[in-house]
Amino acid sequence: MTDAPRAAGADPIPQITRDDEAAGSGDIRGDNVAQLKALFPEIVTDGQVDFDVLRQLLGDAIEDGEERYGLNWKGKRKARAFALTPSLGTLLPVPDESVNWDSTQNLMIEGDNLEVMKLLRRSYAGQVKLIYIDPPYNTGNDFVYPDSYQDPLSNYLTLTGQSGICGESLTSEREAAGRFHTSWLNMMYPRLLIAKELLRDDGAIFVNIADEEVTNMRKMLDEAFGEDNFVASIIWQKKYAVSADERGLGAMHDYILLYRKSDKFVRGLLPRTAEQDDRYTNIDNDPRGRWASDNYVSNKSREERPTLWYPIRHPKDGREIWPEPHAVWRYTKDKHEELDLDNRLYWGPDQSYEKPRMKRFLSEVQQGIVPSTWWPFQEVGHNDEAQKAVGAMLARKVFSTPKPVRLIDRIITICDDPKAIVMDFFAGSGTTAQAVLEKNAADGANRRYIMVQLPESLDVNDATQRTAAEFCDAIGRPRNIAELTKERLRRAGTKINEENPGAKIDTGFRVYKLSTSNLKPWQPDTEDLELSILDAVENVLPGRTEEDLLVELLLKTGIDLTLPEKKRTIAGKTVHALGGGTLMVCLSDIGADDAETLGQGMADWVEALDPVQTTVYFKDTGLGADGNRAATKANLAAILRQRLGDRIAKIASI
Repeated sequence: MTDAPRAAGADPIPQITRDDEAAGSGDIRGDNVAQLKALFPEIVTDGQVDFDVLRQLLGDAIEDGEERYGLNWKGKRKARAFALTPSLGTLLPVPDESVNWDSTQNLMIEGDNLEVMKLLRRSYAGQVKLIYIDPPYNTGNDFVYPDSYQDPLSNYLTLTGQSGICGESLTSEREAAGRFHTSWLNMMYPRLLIAKELLRDDGAIFVNIADEEVTNMRKMLDEAFGEDNFVASIIWQKKYAVSADERGLGAMHDYILLYRKSDKFVRGLLPRTAEQDDRYTNIDNDPRGRWASDNYVSNKSREERPTLWYPIRHPKDGREIWPEPHAVWRYTKDKHEELDLDNRLYWGPDQSYEKPRMKRFLSEVQQGIVPSTWWPFQEVGHNDEAQKAVGAMLARKVFSTPKPVRLIDRIITICDDPKAIVMDFFAGSGTTAQAVLEKNAADGANRRYIMVQLPESLDVNDATQRTAAEFCDAIGRPRNIAELTKERLRRAGTKINEENPGAKIDTGFRVYKLSTSNLKPWQPDTEDLELSILDAVENVLPGRTEEDLLVELLLKTGIDLTLPEKKRTIAGKTVHALGGGTLMVCLSDIGADDAETLGQGMADWVEALDPVQTTVYFKDTGLGADGNRAATKANLAAILRQRLGDRIAKIASI
C-alpha cells in the first residue's frame, strides 16, 4: 500500500509530533468504536455512538439502572478510562545493563507496568501467548502503586525518586490508605484490561493471589475477560508446614486463577511420570506391548441403556456371564465381539476372573495427563524451595516469598507454544524469566520473555529490606527491586549456559527504562512566544540519542523492539535497516548537500535487501541542518520515490 497522492505544496516528508494521535500508544477508543460500527453500522453517526439505537438493537441484553450484578467501587469508571488513555512516554534503551543486546529477543523493562504496557500496546497487542503475574496481595504491607490519572509519567518519576521528592506512601497499609480495597482495585483493574489486549486469541493469563483479594480478583477478571473465559481456580500448596506462631488457621495455599482470551485457547497436557507408565505391563506377551486393565462394567442401569444388557460367554467353560443386576456392559454386543476377536479382553490368570477387564495399551493412551486444580508442593515446589534457590544464586536472601521455577514451568506447559512470548508485568524476583530459559534449555524451543518491574526503592534502614539493599550496594547498583531482578536474570543465564555447553539458548535480555517522550510537547509561553517558537524548532529533548529516538519510533509504529537490525554509514550518516529493509531509518542531521548521496545510498540498500515494501523515517529537525530544509526534504523524497516507486509505503519524520 503506497501513500495517497499528495496535494500541491504538501510536505514531501510529513512529521509525526508528540501531540499527534499517531504519537500515542494506541487509540483504543477509536478501535472500539470501529468494531462496534462493523457490527452495527447504524449506531455510529459522525464518529459518535448512539446508545439509544444500540439499546433498541440489543433489547433485553442491555441492563439499565444502578441495581445491576457486578463488582463496583469508587474510582472504577476512572480506572477503566485510564486504561484507554494512551501513554506519551517512551522506553529508553540501556545496552550497558543488558546481556547480548544485539542478538537477544528477551526484554527486561524497568518502570510502572501500566505505562509500559500502554507503550507496548501497538507492538505487542495480540502477540503474547502467556501472562503470569504475582501482584500485591493487599495484605497491608505490600506495594500498591498510587496511579495519577492527570500526569502518570511525572507521578512515576517522582515516586521512584527519579525527580522531585518522594512524599507519598507506596503501601496498602490500612491506617494510611483509608479505602483499603479501593486503592488495590483501582491499581489492578486497568492493568488487567490492557493485559487482555496483549494476549493472543489462543492465549491465557494466570494470576497468583491469596485469600485477601481472591474474590475481588475473580470478579475483575470476569469483567475484563468475560465469565465464559474462566478456566480454573487452581490451589497451589505453597507451604509444607504450618508456622508455629500462627494465630488462626495456617494458610498453606495460594490461588492461581486461570482465564483464557477466547475459546481458541487449548489446554496442554502434563508429561506422564515413570510411576504412571509402570502401571502398564505385558503379562500375556501381547505383541502390541504394555497394557493396563480397565473395568468392563458400567454403573448405568439396564433401563437407561438396554442395548448394553446382554450375556457373554466365559472363555474357560462357555458359561453365560451377565453384568451385575443394576449394571450393564460398557460396550454394545457388536463392539464386544469385535474386542473379543482383537484379544482386548483379559480374564485374569488362567482365565480365573468371573468377568473380563478391558486391555488398554500404553501406546494408545493419551500421551499426557490432564492437569488438575490441586498442585501440591511435591509436584511444583513451595516458597521455601524458591527462597533457597534464589538465595543460592545471589548468595543471600533478598526475596521473602519468591515463586519456585517448577511452578512456572507447569504453567508454561499448560499454556505452551515453542515460540511463545511469555510476559510477567510484576516480575519481582524474575522466576518467570528463569523458567522460560530452563524450559527452552530442556526442549530446544525458542520462547521469549517480557519482564516488567517497578524500580521500587529499598531502604537499608528497614530490617525487612536491609539484606536486599546491601546486595545492591555490593553489586554497585541503585537500591531498588528492578536491580535485583536484572541481576538474577544475568546469573540465571550464566548458570543455564554452563549447564548446557554448546546449546543455542537465548539467555540474554535487553534493558529498557520508562521515561518521558524524546519529543518536546508544544507548551508555548504566552509571555514570550518568540522564544517558544525558536525553542520548538528543535523538538527533541536535550541529551536524547539517535538510539532513544529509534526505540520511540518502533513503539509508535507498532514494531517489535527486537526486530533484526543492521546499520550502515551512508554519506557519513547512520542508517538503520530493520526487518530486512521493511523499515529504514536515518535520524542524523542531513543537509541539502547530503540528500543526493544519502538518498541514492539508501535506495541501493533497499534494493539489495529486497523487501516487498519499505517505510522510511527521518528526524524532522535533522532535515535541512544547513538551513535548506525545503530543498533537503524535496530532494530526499524525490530520489527515494523515483528509485523505489511502489516499493515505498511511506516517507515521514519524527
